Amino acid sequence: MATAEAAPYPVIFEAAYPERLTRWKTLLRIFLAIPVLIFWAVVSGAEQAVIVASWLAIIVKGRIPRWLFNFSVALYRWQLRSLAYVFLLTEAYPPFEGDYPIDFDVSYPERLTRWKVLIWKAITAIPHVIILLFLWIGALLVTILAWFFILFAGRYPRGLFEYVAGVIRWSVRVNAYVLSLTDEYPPFNLSATAGPAGGDAYLVSSIIGFLLTGGIIALAVTGILMLGDELEVEVDYAGLQAGRPANSVESEGIWVDLRSATDPLSEEETLLEADVGNRLIMFEFSMLNDREHDVEIGESDFRLRDEDGDKHKPELVVVAGHPATQKLKKDRTVEVMVVFEVPSEVDPARLDFSPGFAGLGNKVKYVFE
Repeated sequence: MATAEAAPYPVIFEAAYPERLTRWKTLLRIFLAIPVLIFWAVVSGAEQAVIVASWLAIIVKGRIPRWLFNFSVALYRWQLRSLAYVFLLTEAYPPFEGDYPIDFDVSYPERLTRWKVLIWKAITAIPHVIILLFLWIGALLVTILAWFFILFAGRYPRGLFEYVAGVIRWSVRVNAYVLSLTDEYPPFNLSATAGPAGGDAYLVSSIIGFLLTGGIIALAVTGILMLGDELEVEVDYAGLQAGRPANSVESEGIWVDLRSATDPLSEEETLLEADVGNRLIMFEFSMLNDREHDVEIGESDFRLRDEDGDKHKPELVVVAGHPATQKLKKDRTVEVMVVFEVPSEVDPARLDFSPGFAGLGNKVKYVFE
């Protein structure tokens, strides 16, 4: 009894093998491809809009209108032709329409599953993405090797050609699945004749995807909680203006002393000039870096909130006599002056200092009384 052949995957990517390639076109490919890359960047915005429109259509109607589907496929087809041109699979300049050695097509799906759009498909595609990460590293290395081979021999070794074309094909199938051009789960295969993945592969991929997604979410929540730590210090603002410093605090290896505030700061004491109806305030710090590495101190580390709830960025930050950004060396103590401009009629309510890139240290929050 004859065994029925598996149905082919509904996403097709074919690359015709070129027997000969022109050496000088290969040598200058990166420069010849510049117009292609520029146009690709221009159409990227349209591509995102088409993707969103397709998802909305699936959620509302359970299918993509054929005209929108055809437009998506045509746009993706041109992008793949351009990608193949950059990766040396052909030396023919990618046209906007007509025949080309690189072919891409997708069978139109009459119905698509609403609940699988975006999140479910992204999760189940995670195993593919992990494998493709390594395959693409190999494809980049193979392309570099093929570039030299073409320069010397005038041809692309067929084995290397089939590998790069296979990696693109695998990526195309996964992208089409995630973008909901098809509901068929893509095969873990470089071959052009492979059909949809079986139920076992789909089940295992779903489990792996959910486990990895849960791990990523857990790490993200942990990171947010860690970055959200704050050291609150109550400060007598009048005393600070009189030269009585706030309590010394330690934030992730940086000892911070808020020593004084000058409010208002006269224009004679600084090169800055406040706008009409505003005034300048200067805060002076002493900071000791007790970490095992240098730390940069910059304007983005400071924020002032006034009694109306408005936030203010520094007008000037001076670290050890030099305008920020400056490095705070290990085991060094420096004087830091921070100048803000605020409306004349409001008082400062809170001063925040977040040491380190992206708030890697705990935020020090000075609350003025």
